[in-house]
Amino acid sequence: MVDIKDSDIIKAKEKAAEPPKYYRRRRRIADSEQGSSTWLISFTDVMALMLTFFVLLFAMSNPKMEKWEEMTNTVQKNFNKFYGQPLERGNQETLNIEKVNFSRALNLTYLRAIIEKLVAQEPTLNNVQIIELDDRLIISLPQELLFDAGLADVKPSSEKALFALAGTLNRIKNRLEIAGHADPRPIGANSEYSSNWELSLARGMNVAAALENVGYAQDVIVRGMSSGRYYDLSNDFTENEKLDLSRRVDLIVMKDDGKRLKLFDIGLP
Repeated sequence: MVDIKDSDIIKAKEKAAEPPKYYRRRRRIADSEQGSSTWLISFTDVMALMLTFFVLLFAMSNPKMEKWEEMTNTVQKNFNKFYGQPLERGNQETLNIEKVNFSRALNLTYLRAIIEKLVAQEPTLNNVQIIELDDRLIISLPQELLFDAGLADVKPSSEKALFALAGTLNRIKNRLEIAGHADPRPIGANSEYSSNWELSLARGMNVAAALENVGYAQDVIVRGMSSGRYYDLSNDFTENEKLDLSRRVDLIVMKDDGKRLKLFDIGLP
């Protein structure tokens, strides 16, 4: 007969009450995984606080106006519709004869009176010259109004003058062309432009983009005239006067509205 001691019975009961060994291992592994990911919560909180701190710091900072103007001029220069790909004509708009508006353009003499009144009322346009020819009205903007010497970036101080002109020109149907000019002196070695032609064209395109930014919404033809018109100036002017007159951008208001020109461009009779 087997003698079973009380101590053996107690040990057997304790062993039966213990959970399986594999269960204890799984529970320890799960606890360790949960503890290892807890630090992510604190890390996320710290990163959110740092981001909030930098946003508040930036909101309270005052940007340098020189750097801001340089950035805006660079964006305007490289990302406006007047700078297309080289040798790229672009998509031609489909023109339906039923949609053509044959409204007449404004009389140039009447338009000149309007522009002269605007020039008299706006101090920033004091040096603007207005020349009326048979088929066009030329609004000549001097370099000191628009650009620094040797540069093509439109100065922020000229926005008020361009805004006043755009408000008037946008209400008429006359076709508008913009011609940039330069003096015949060679381009400096540190200039970003290789010739006076490139400089004059860049000035014309930047003025066109600036007009669009302040509200002018119609099509514009932009030309770069380089120093070609310098030699057309009368010898009655001194050399310095001729140089000053050469550095300009002309807004050329034509006597027509451009509708007939578009019809001929697409080959209609």
